[in-house]
Amino acid sequence: MMQVFNQIKPDDMHHSPRFLDVSLALWHTNGQWLTIERNLNGNFRKYNNNTGEEIAPCCSLEDMLLAFSHWTYEYTHREMLVLDIQGVGDKLTDPTVIMGDDQSCNRGEMLFGPDNLGDVAISAFLQKHSCNFCCRRLGLKDLSQQIKPNYLCWMRGLPPRPI
Repeated sequence: MMQVFNQIKPDDMHHSPRFLDVSLALWHTNGQWLTIERNLNGNFRKYNNNTGEEIAPCCSLEDMLLAFSHWTYEYTHREMLVLDIQGVGDKLTDPTVIMGDDQSCNRGEMLFGPDNLGDVAISAFLQKHSCNFCCRRLGLKDLSQQIKPNYLCWMRGLPPRPI
């Protein structure tokens, strides 16, 4: 998704972040699969996490990276969300793909691993994300107006409302 994002973003958003390439290796002695990527040198930053918490951005790169998470939610028609954006500058590593519980559970398997916190993470992101200049430049809607009623019911332990 980052490649698509970098192609469609406005020209005045000058950074072109990318995720590191990852290799998959089998450790033969114990049969475990490992992921390997190059080492990042520099000031490692976590811009948001898989529970929807995000930093207070202090520069255009940080605004863009937080807007990227928002964009992934809209780009996938609110079915997925990329969080856990972290790395050194615009070189990023180890994101988490979040998919709503109804989407991933219907497929009969845990999609995207244990860091996919599903509806809890999506609801938290919808409540905590602060739209910024980059969100507006990308034409994204203000998320505070889009919190799904059933997420709020679920968070409060109430039965879902009919849609």
